[in-house]
Amino acid sequence: MARTEERHLLVRLGGALLGVLALPGWTLAAPDRPIALVLPVGALYTVACLVAIPSVMERRPALRLPVCAGLLAAGWVILVWLGPQNPWVLLYALVVIAAMLPLFWVLALTGVTMLGLLVWGAATGDAFARVPDLIMIASVTAVVGLLASLVETNAELRRAREQVAELATARERERVARDLHDILGHSLTTVAVKAGLARRVLDKGGDPEMASTQIGEVEELARRALDDVRATIDDYREVRLSVELSNAAEALRSVGVDADLPRAVDDLDPALRSAFGYVLRETVTNVVRHAHADRVRVRLGRDHIEITDDGDGHPEGRFGNGLSGLSERMRAVDGRLSTGPGLLDGDREGFTVYAYGGRAGGSR
Repeated sequence: MARTEERHLLVRLGGALLGVLALPGWTLAAPDRPIALVLPVGALYTVACLVAIPSVMERRPALRLPVCAGLLAAGWVILVWLGPQNPWVLLYALVVIAAMLPLFWVLALTGVTMLGLLVWGAATGDAFARVPDLIMIASVTAVVGLLASLVETNAELRRAREQVAELATARERERVARDLHDILGHSLTTVAVKAGLARRVLDKGGDPEMASTQIGEVEELARRALDDVRATIDDYREVRLSVELSNAAEALRSVGVDADLPRAVDDLDPALRSAFGYVLRETVTNVVRHAHADRVRVRLGRDHIEITDDGDGHPEGRFGNGLSGLSERMRAVDGRLSTGPGLLDGDREGFTVYAYGGRAGGSR
């Protein structure tokens, strides 16, 4: 709702500015007409076109069409009154039509308007003199229509992203619920059974040693379940390489860097995916912040990752403490991290980050 109101405000402000700038044109439109009458007519027509967009934009097309047709008819009335030398008057209504109606109606109403102006020009003998005006009117209408289409496309993309985020959140909730059920379901059921057995033994005055054994097993089961929950939470917090590849693509695209990224991580050793995810995240972050690169290439093997950019090489402090942190993560998986110059089919000396795990990379 806030975005809609902001768009309406911008439309009002932009239209008001254009209306003010067009007032001198109205004063010169028809020298034989009284200015005291031409100016109020022009102002009222401008306000009507200005108010129509935010007032009707959010309503169904069935209501938009008669409003646009009414504005176009009013424009024709004013044009007939001012004279055929002022076809730009119809541009007000055509801009509203291009902003509010589907493409079919935009083409239909614009085409009928152009045809009407040509017929009128032929009847008055100045059809060729009106051609530049017609080209201007058609061009401006087309530009407004394209801008309106882009705005609507961006809105649809924004809605699609929001839906994707909601679906991703729902899937993640389902996954968490499923994992917790799998982890705790059996353990808590067994805990409940053994605790109930121990209670019944004690209630009946049975063997305290048996009850103590059952309570001990309950304690052990609860401890195991707690360890499983902690392990699961740690796994949720773990950086995932597949997610980092998606984030890297979005981050690089947002700053205009061409990204050559692998499409899958299936061939990579699962034990290295988290560490390589940290390497990718830190490297891409530094490319975005400091490298001034145009291209980035990421190559994955079963036990190594190589990230090369064509940026400013290896300036001092580009990684800072991040490089030592990555080195520690790679040592934790029996790997190493190395950096150096790299080229991406160009003359600029870029920068390469190479990480490998286990015994890989010995030949590099």
